[in-house]
Amino acid sequence: MTDGSMERRRDLRVPIALAVELKDARGFSLYSSRDLSIGGAFFDRAIPHAVGSKVQVSFTLPGDVSPIACDGEVVNVPDSSSFGMGVRFANLRDEDLRRLEEFVRSRLGEP
Repeated sequence: MTDGSMERRRDLRVPIALAVELKDARGFSLYSSRDLSIGGAFFDRAIPHAVGSKVQVSFTLPGDVSPIACDGEVVNVPDSSSFGMGVRFANLRDEDLRRLEEFVRSRLGEP
């Protein structure tokens, strides 16, 4: 494994189909996540952006009312001729990071 793939996989992931808005210079698109971690999300049915593309990310966790918004970067496109991409989260507010950590832990059955 390369350092980049180790970096992508350092956070525990939870499988969840969650509506996520990605916005870039061309506009916005809605995607459904395959899994989510505190470090990012993977979208398996997405027409991928190019690796390195910067996006704005916005989503609301189940049972929550306030959206989580942050910067994002496309870091993984497993097959450029197919669907799917991984987006790493950046610049999460402390409160949003705390909410995301609590959500992931609760999905994994951790206190």
